[in-house]
Amino acid sequence: MALFSTEALVLRGHKLGETSRIVVLLTRERGKLRAVARGARGRRSRYRSALEPLSEVRVSLYGRQGAELLRLGEAELLHSAFRAGERSLDAALFLSGCAELLDAFCSEGEAEDKVYRLALAMVRAAEAGASPALLARYLEAWLLKLHGLYPQLDRCASCGGVLTPSALRYHRCARGFVCDSCLPASGPVLSVESRALALRFFSKPPEALTDAPVAAARELEAFHGELIAAHLERELRAPRVIREVTREGAR
Repeated sequence: MALFSTEALVLRGHKLGETSRIVVLLTRERGKLRAVARGARGRRSRYRSALEPLSEVRVSLYGRQGAELLRLGEAELLHSAFRAGERSLDAALFLSGCAELLDAFCSEGEAEDKVYRLALAMVRAAEAGASPALLARYLEAWLLKLHGLYPQLDRCASCGGVLTPSALRYHRCARGFVCDSCLPASGPVLSVESRALALRFFSKPPEALTDAPVAAARELEAFHGELIAAHLERELRAPRVIREVTREGAR
């Protein structure tokens, strides 16, 4: 009898032995889980494409309550990210980065309903043709916000005063933007355009991201990257790969 059944998103997997895989799953009720998929790499694997990254699946899991590694039973494919990834190289790279970022931010055994719904929205928006670059910044912003790491865009982190509608100055020690009275600030400056784009992220669904100033998106990419690296105490692989691929394509 299965320990439990649940809907899940596949984040990643790696080889185990000759024919099996260890699969990392993101679930609504129990956060991130790891399970052994026996025979997943065999010629006649019953899982087929169900265990591809960002596939939405209905799984049955077996094992002892609280175990670090469960056993995967059935895995019914509910929705594949393949159609989103085949739209373009940029979309495929975004989905790869999306899976890595979700894996890095999500904790094992902790409910992640909001993050789960965010991840589903990312795949659907990519499938609908939203800009991969803007989706990446959107995902970063919301993951940071949901984990209490995104600074307020309207309040000074030092004195609590209202920030004027101008460029934002980030102060690393205060972990937020500061007003003119609390300067100097040690961190980056976000332009008015970048501030407006960040506000759009928190007020619009991802499919509404049609266009934005390129410079503003790049500013947020650098800023989010700094916040993420400080939180994780390491840099992620996907952003570096995307930068390298982009440089190669520009030659």
